[in-house]
Amino acid sequence: MAGAGTRVEEIDEAESRRLLEMHSFVGRVGFVSEGHVLVLPVNYLAENDEIFFCTRAGTKLSALRAGAPVAFEVDASRSLYHSGWSVVVTGSASEVTDPDALDRLRRGSLKSWAIPSSEHWVRISIETISGRRIPEI
Repeated sequence: MAGAGTRVEEIDEAESRRLLEMHSFVGRVGFVSEGHVLVLPVNYLAENDEIFFCTRAGTKLSALRAGAPVAFEVDASRSLYHSGWSVVVTGSASEVTDPDALDRLRRGSLKSWAIPSSEHWVRISIETISGRRIPEI
């Protein structure tokens, strides 16, 4: 429990990883670009200690391709029950350039909702992961 008078519960690392991998649809990546904090939605795939998403050339790729620090968040909520959970990852991002890894990702199940081509892929290393839950009332 996070504190007296709150319903917020901490989620342990194993459960946080399970939720991250189980809900591989849409997450939010946060990073700094040209001195400004950006948080953008991405379709993602979580495997082992990494998160992957595809993007086109532009702001995201330019800011993330070379080891930039990032935060990544995924969540779910049930407003009728005033409940939900959130998992936050911190790590570093880099562009995937290995031809075998790119081939595997392009042939895989992840397809971006926004980008028709999967030319550029970004990998986020999971350095820390934590979660919080508000249980159903």
